[in-house]
Formats: sequence, structure tokens, C-alpha cells
Amino acid sequence: MTGWQGGEAALIPVGATEREWAPLEEYLELVVPLGAPAPEPRAQAEEFRRAADAVRHALGEATYAGSHGSTSPYGRREARPVWGSPLLRWRMERVTLELRAGTGGPELVLQPSEAWESWYSLAGRGFVGVLEDCGAPLQHPQWELAGDWDTLRLSIGAFLRTLPAVTVATGVTQRLPLYGRVGEAWPMMFDINCDGRLYLGYCEYMVEEAARGENAAQLGWGRPEPRQEGHTRSGIDGRPPWWVDAGGPGEVRASEMASLIVRTARAAGVAKAIDLVIGGEGECRAPYSLHFAELAMATG
Repeated sequence: MTGWQGGEAALIPVGATEREWAPLEEYLELVVPLGAPAPEPRAQAEEFRRAADAVRHALGEATYAGSHGSTSPYGRREARPVWGSPLLRWRMERVTLELRAGTGGPELVLQPSEAWESWYSLAGRGFVGVLEDCGAPLQHPQWELAGDWDTLRLSIGAFLRTLPAVTVATGVTQRLPLYGRVGEAWPMMFDINCDGRLYLGYCEYMVEEAARGENAAQLGWGRPEPRQEGHTRSGIDGRPPWWVDAGGPGEVRASEMASLIVRTARAAGVAKAIDLVIGGEGECRAPYSLHFAELAMATG
């Protein structure tokens, strides 16, 4: 039916778990598996991207794009792909066509629009971009901000773990700055840069001595090699910032990278977890406006 070497289509009835989100529907989804690529993260992500490009060619840019993150939709206790949970959703009034990652490969899923949108507004994780001027605004969940450093570290780790694979799969790259409060100043400290490979940058401008110079190196940062300078923006002083190559799909040592950001922020003079915030410019990645539900951080 689809021209892809996939499995049989399956009609999924609304179960007890999903009834809260689809109270008037008999069926929750029509699922069409599109293929079964090799299990490695990059192979899975590239097959998803191949399917995404085919659907984009037919329907244009997706209304919503991003990642389901660390949860399964509707609170279902089902296996999720360990490499990532990318999503692309083409909304057509009452029904939505979603391209999502199944455990064996990409799947096309026809759903009632309201079911997923109702669930996402209260319990969604990951990150979702809304197509500019699409006429279909999305209510995003409002999670509590991180009240302590451990909570912040866990949320950053969950976000970074699958980010390279998700950017390969969806084609939505990330350039996310993080600002930290040091006294009365709010310098930009970190740059999360991902376009199929994750690079973390750190700028030591206006931070405490404990996070500058050789101390930054001791914390775990290095200087970029010339061929990699394009992956990091110049600092306030014109020099390339400190950086770490965190790897590609399936390679990210997420807990280690999150710990690096947190211990650097604390050494730099950021007193509280709530004082590390997402720069508002990071929410604009044309043609999408992004919201990062997985990150327990304010936007400023």
C-alpha cells in the first residue's frame, strides 16, 4: 500500500489507559510499519529520515516536529526505541498523520488529533516544534522547574541522550544557549549544538575564577581543533569557547555530559539550579518554534 517493505497495518482500539485522552473514540490509531532497518541507532535514524523526506515531499513540512522524549504517548507502558523517539505530525483538522519511531523501524500512524494533543498538554516530555503560521497552536505542558542540581542534571541528561539521533531523523537541528546568573549578571555560559553530532560549548566570560582558564580544563573542557571551530560560536573575547565533542547517534554519554554542565555552572558561580536558563533565541529554529518540556528550566 505504501511502497515500503514494512509489515501489516494494525488498527489499535482505545484501551483503559488511553480512554482519558480519547473518551469518544473507538480506535486510537491505525499503524503502518514502514520498514525494519538494522538496529544500530544511526541506521534507525537514517531510515526514519528517508521516510520523513518522502512524506514531506507529499504533504509539505510537518505541523509539529520533535521528540516524545523519555515517555511513551498516553502514558502507555510500552517499549520505546532506545536510540530515540522522534516525531513528525501532519495535522489535518480532526485527524493527524504521525511518523514515529517504532521498536523495529519507522511507522506511519493515523490518529484523532485531539487525543495526542490533550495528553501532550498535560504530560508530554521531550521537545516539540510548532510550524510557524500553521494556524494550529499547541498547548505545551507546564512542568515544575528544577529545584535542585540533581533534578536539573537528570533532565539535561534525558534531553541530551538521544539528541543526535533525533536531529538526524527529523532534520530539525539544535542551537540552544544556556545562560547562568552570576551575581547580577546573566552571561551566556553553554551552547548545545547538534546537527547529527552533539557539541557542547562553554564560554568563561564573567564567571568565577574556579571555572576559568586551567580550571575549565580541569572541569573537563577542551579547546576546539581548527577543523571543528565551525561547530562553536566565538566567545565575547573573540576566542573559541571551551568545548566537548559528545558524539553522534547512540554515542552520547548523557549522564557525564549533564554532570559536566552542572559542575561547571556551580564552579562558575551559579548559586541555584533555577538560575540556569534557556536562552529564548534557542526556541526559534526556522520554520519551527520550539518548546523543551524535557528540560526542567525556565526560558529567558
